[in-house]
Amino acid sequence: MTKKDNSTYDFVFIGLGAGNSLILLDLIKNGLTKNKQIAIFEAASKSVNDKTYCFWAANEDPIVRDLQDIISHSFNQIKVNESNVIDISNQPYHYIRSIDLYEYTSQKINLENITIFRMEVDSISYIGELYSVYSKDKVVKTNFIFDSRPPTPAINNSNELYLSQSFYGLHVKSEKSIFNDKAFEMMNFQVDQDGFTQFIYLIPFSENEALVELTRFGDKIIDTEYATVILDKFITSEYGNYTIIGEEIGCIPMTTFVHPNNQHKGILNTGASANLIKPSTGYGFKNMHSFSNLVSKKIASCNLKDFNKIGIQTKERFKFYDRLLLLILLNWPAEGKRIFSRLYLKNSILLIFSFLDEKTTIKQEIKIFSTLPIFIFLKALILNCNTKKRIRYFLATIIFLLFNIISYWNNEYAINFSYFSVSIGLLLIGIPHGALDHELLKNKKESLFIFIVKYLLIAFFYYLLWCFFPLISLLLFICYSAFHFGESEYIEMGEKMDSVKSYINAFLLGFTILIFIISSHLTESLDVISNFILIPKLSYEDFSYFAGFTSFTYIAIQGPVLKKPALLGLLFLLTLASFLPLFLAFGFYFILQHSVNAWGHLKIGLKMNHINLYKKSALYTFGALIILTLIILKAKEIETSAAFMSNFFIFIACISLPHFFIMHLFYKKTLNK
Repeated sequence: MTKKDNSTYDFVFIGLGAGNSLILLDLIKNGLTKNKQIAIFEAASKSVNDKTYCFWAANEDPIVRDLQDIISHSFNQIKVNESNVIDISNQPYHYIRSIDLYEYTSQKINLENITIFRMEVDSISYIGELYSVYSKDKVVKTNFIFDSRPPTPAINNSNELYLSQSFYGLHVKSEKSIFNDKAFEMMNFQVDQDGFTQFIYLIPFSENEALVELTRFGDKIIDTEYATVILDKFITSEYGNYTIIGEEIGCIPMTTFVHPNNQHKGILNTGASANLIKPSTGYGFKNMHSFSNLVSKKIASCNLKDFNKIGIQTKERFKFYDRLLLLILLNWPAEGKRIFSRLYLKNSILLIFSFLDEKTTIKQEIKIFSTLPIFIFLKALILNCNTKKRIRYFLATIIFLLFNIISYWNNEYAINFSYFSVSIGLLLIGIPHGALDHELLKNKKESLFIFIVKYLLIAFFYYLLWCFFPLISLLLFICYSAFHFGESEYIEMGEKMDSVKSYINAFLLGFTILIFIISSHLTESLDVISNFILIPKLSYEDFSYFAGFTSFTYIAIQGPVLKKPALLGLLFLLTLASFLPLFLAFGFYFILQHSVNAWGHLKIGLKMNHINLYKKSALYTFGALIILTLIILKAKEIETSAAFMSNFFIFIACISLPHFFIMHLFYKKTLNK
């Protein structure tokens, strides 16, 4: 039976790994555990040396001073690949065994008023102003929680990258005194790469004893049997016969995915969940120590209002560097050996350490990148633009410039260029993203034939509504399009659509997008609308300026309010579109923004690559193109471009109504979980 602990703890620590251990040690050092009720949930006995923690730091640095008692080895020399031994006495490389950290933390804890429960946490609930922590046979209440439980490895955002730094090592003893116990070997690439980036990492404990690890950067975790063969071959050829004392195995995430803050204000994610592991290296111990210092300062100042948001900020340019390297390691793994070899060969080791600690200047970073293979990074840059969907902004700029250049030369050619550009965009992604609707409801029991009939009937009856009640049809179109566009933008920004408030916000955002496009092309828009609705001849100039400014301002403030940069691209496209004809402006938003975003959402939700998406949409894209072709042929009989635009507009409206319903259900059931 579950027992309730009547005590209310000030702090509860879930897990006692490196992250939480360092926080506890810092709190104890600064006297912040005095007169505090603290509990720890840790099921493991922590009696085995299951990993090691290494870092470079000057002897006077706080991390060395704080942990001096458990640093078992420090190295003043380093060897990288086939280079000579390099002096690093100004910033030695320090080695800590995990068992020493655990035991040291336990000794400090035993001197404090801290309770340890040897059990796992099952769940946490928030009742009143306290959190209840539930385990198999105990419930405790607390004000604040340090949660070090490992993050879920699944990544739902197609823009993020995920690799692993997996390793398998042998603690060996050689028959002869052959190891240089003053120097550790960071990366030795003279081993089989096996289609990944692989290297030997060697820590000498004495002249005849060392830890020799095979490390892999890649999307597949290293196999221990394979690693054993490679290690045996390497150790035997380099150092002769040996005996195995122990082994070390592990896997560190290398990902651009940023774990969000805990949704509860009194729960702080720690360790890997606090984004303390550098994506491109897997190093995180120094960040964990800095994080523990930051936590202590917040507690000492009693500044716990945003407890769940305590974190170490990384400069955006270093996130960008990490992303480029991960793209290379994922897509061109053979280049890893060449990049790292040149990095250490052409640059000062202390400069590299500073770069990996993200403490270099832009000038120093330019110098470092100038020594690396430039073309592979350019390829990664192009791929990054595509992965992050930024290539559309480059494409929009090119189309914008070409249209204006052609327009300066011949206006009729420019108009034809706009028709051509929008047609290509509709063919490539505008229509295909809507031609996948049948895939989104394929789990329903009705047949595909019935689905198509219903789909076409909705479009057909909406067309009849346009014929007899154009004003009602127009208002209906504005309403559902506004919600559809806004919902797509919010999903792209990672916001959940699960409340009435979120639906209203989505509608308002989509509505302002439409208003901005209309108001920035007011004359053209009214010409189009006047083909099916009688509009009185009034002065709309003041309305145009006011509506355009208000809409642009509303969209602009969404980014800071939501703390999302995604809307900057939208503002950029809308700004360019405001200087283009209505038809091309519509294409800029509908194709380059809305359709590209929706295509990415479909790719995630349907778990298909681009090729499979195109295959699934091909037949229905073809059908839509036939209808569009008939409209274009009919347009030859129409005298004005506004009349053509009216027919095109009604076509888009009719096929988008059933699409709106289906996409909303898709977002609600698939991406809003």
